Amino acid sequence: MITTGITIKDKASKVWQALTVKSQMKEWYFDIPDFELRVGATFNFYEPGDAREFHHRCTIREIIPEKKFSHTWTHPSHSKGESVVTWLLEEENGATHVTLQHEGIENFADGGAAFAPENYQMGWESLMATLKNYVYGIRKHTYQAEINASAKKVWEVLFNDDTYRQWTNVFSEGSYYTGELKQGGRIHFLTPEGSGMYADVIVFTPYTNLMFQHIGEVAGFEEKPMDEATEKWTGAIENYILKEKGPVTTLLVEIDIAPENVEYFNDIFPRGLEKVRELAEIK
Repeated sequence: MITTGITIKDKASKVWQALTVKSQMKEWYFDIPDFELRVGATFNFYEPGDAREFHHRCTIREIIPEKKFSHTWTHPSHSKGESVVTWLLEEENGATHVTLQHEGIENFADGGAAFAPENYQMGWESLMATLKNYVYGIRKHTYQAEINASAKKVWEVLFNDDTYRQWTNVFSEGSYYTGELKQGGRIHFLTPEGSGMYADVIVFTPYTNLMFQHIGEVAGFEEKPMDEATEKWTGAIENYILKEKGPVTTLLVEIDIAPENVEYFNDIFPRGLEKVRELAEIK
């Protein structure tokens, strides 16, 4: 059984709404148009994006408001197996401890490598952090650019060291990163003085999708311990999606942003993407 947990400094009622209100689930979890909070109700959804490769079908088994939500979890397009997902909430002193249990992962062995337990563990841990950030008011914001270049060229501009330094100079002069871009890789985003942030790569599909999950701060080139301020945003997602159609690549960037930083990002990120476009369209 996979188990992961997190403490959210807010009431169980607010966490419960994020877990069970369809409009809120769409913002941080999955888009589930047929969701109904009723024992025996079945709901269906796919992974985010246009691929719609993995069909999920779930049936609600138990509801104890603000305490427990349990449902089956199946992948009818890939496996004959069935598992059970259970959310447990426990409020104490104005904070809520959320526990996620996923039993029966081994029943998906007929589905192939994509259904390995470690993939579920990583996925649930990422979603727990996203849930926390959602409750704290952090929301996903999207920035987009149409670029007259191949997805491969745009990818290389985004992440090759020399061009990465050029387009991120818009944000902070001399910005660069260290670490290997690979599934599970640890990346440090740095200024020349050695301050910045560190993140893990949680999706790595070359020329198509690269997703970072930010973990904490760096100072003096060293990862710093988590503090109360960092705890408010740790787990935030930064996601790069590239879609090539003919001679044009659409670059979509999704970023989790705290309310106080939205105005800054709305100003600066389009300028960064304009620099990416400029570099990618150089013949």
